[in-house]
Amino acid sequence: MLNFKIDAYKCIKCGQCATDCPVRIISFDPDTYPSISPEKESFCMQCQHCLAICPTAALSILDVNPDECVPVSEIPTAEQVDALIRNRRSTRQFIQTDVAPEKINKLIKTVANAPTGKNVRNTTINIIDNIESMNIFVEKAISKLEELDEAGKLTGPHAFFSNVTKAYRTGTDIVFRGAPHLIVTSAPKTDPCPEADGFINLAYIELMATSMGLGVVWVGFVMHVLALVPELKGDLGIPDDHVVSYALLLGEPSIKYHRGVIRDEIQVNRVTLK
Repeated sequence: MLNFKIDAYKCIKCGQCATDCPVRIISFDPDTYPSISPEKESFCMQCQHCLAICPTAALSILDVNPDECVPVSEIPTAEQVDALIRNRRSTRQFIQTDVAPEKINKLIKTVANAPTGKNVRNTTINIIDNIESMNIFVEKAISKLEELDEAGKLTGPHAFFSNVTKAYRTGTDIVFRGAPHLIVTSAPKTDPCPEADGFINLAYIELMATSMGLGVVWVGFVMHVLALVPELKGDLGIPDDHVVSYALLLGEPSIKYHRGVIRDEIQVNRVTLK
């Protein structure tokens, strides 16, 4: 049930909810209040655009109270967003302690609002959120890599991991960087764009984490490890029918950056058609 409700005392019959509905399932004419017929409810994308666009907070859907939603006035300025992006750093030095559960929960709840293809929202945040489990996972990963090395199976582009395991045993963690947490996104292969959805979620996680003072780094090495040791995906609870997007390391940073950077050059192809 969508529980699509209109407060007749607040509704000004502007029709914006019906006009902005991506799937056009909201019925409206000036003589009645907006409504959704039962046979059309299954087509709802649950995007809540109708609730968001209502100027008088007269509309509720999915039991969401519009008065409890984040107001537009809370959106940061362009300068503040610019500062956030410029101060985003790849963190590779972490404090050996768990991030507070309330911080992780805030991070996850916020990222639940990231866009996905057709708004399917099937992306899974596979997270190791305690350092004890992280240590077990890392030890298993390194041990499995050592077994592959002993069997002569770390060849070609993966030969590098022979040195990775040796460095780890002497106190240098090149892959996991001593981070207390690992996040890997995945989504069903049948989704419209599962890999892209996972990347988008991770990008939102990184920016939100930065705003919270947490350290994050995109870690391609982990993707190689998951490819070399597929059983580790099972340890992370990733279903066989999921596409894995990428991985992030997360934790409280043991270092502090004092300023953003100036790096404004990027390849741009401005297209003009006539």
